[in-house]
Amino acid sequence: MLIWLHEAVHQIYFILAAVFALLLLRGLFKRKTRTNWVYDIIYAYTLIPFLLRALHIK
Repeated sequence: MLIWLHEAVHQIYFILAAVFALLLLRGLFKRKTRTNWVYDIIYAYTLIPFLLRALHIK
């Protein structure tokens, strides 16, 4: 039972991470303000955890 619950929580986390990553990725390419390179670094820093999860790298 606990293994199933752990797997369900892991999948929910992955889905939520994907949703937020897609929203951030859309915001990265459609922004009109704050186009400085510092914001590019911040966007990349927030997308890295999702990419690591997607590639199954812990």
